[in-house]
Amino acid sequence: MELIIEIVAVVTGLLSVWFSKKINILVFPVGMISLALYVGIFIHNGLYANAVINFLYFIISIYGWWNWKRTTDNKQQTTSNSELKVNFLNKKELFITISIFCALIFLINLFTPKELSIRFDYITSAAGLIAMVLTSLKKVENWMFYLLADIILIPLCIYNGLYLTSLQYVAYTILAVMGLINWSKEAKRNV
Repeated sequence: MELIIEIVAVVTGLLSVWFSKKINILVFPVGMISLALYVGIFIHNGLYANAVINFLYFIISIYGWWNWKRTTDNKQQTTSNSELKVNFLNKKELFITISIFCALIFLINLFTPKELSIRFDYITSAAGLIAMVLTSLKKVENWMFYLLADIILIPLCIYNGLYLTSLQYVAYTILAVMGLINWSKEAKRNV
């Protein structure tokens, strides 16, 4: 049964990233299935930070789903009465995002056990949280944080015996590169 749950989580997770790469709103409902399953998987395997972060991703997905569908008159990100457009972080937003990530890394190193796998679990959770928020805002830089988390999660999952999930993160890494390219092109068209 555990393998079946992991397979469904992997398939829906991959589909979610594929929809994100395509800038398709189905990223959120499909991703929420995967996120809910991964909460249980990570708890079962003792990766509690990733369990909590997947729960937070689920909550952020609700916001992202709403945010991608709403209409607004904010000319920087949308045209009048249109959906939110893919865009880059401005300098201030980039500074704030990087500052938050650095502060999280500092706090992780200060307050978590010295065991490397636990620290990496928290670091990938921090990167993923920032990536998910940026995704909900349709910011291109989300892919850079996903790439960082994916690259760390591949060996972390192998270490914890989650071989199928580690393969998923290999696929996520490939999709993240493709997403970064696609979203960058889209953001340049929106300027």
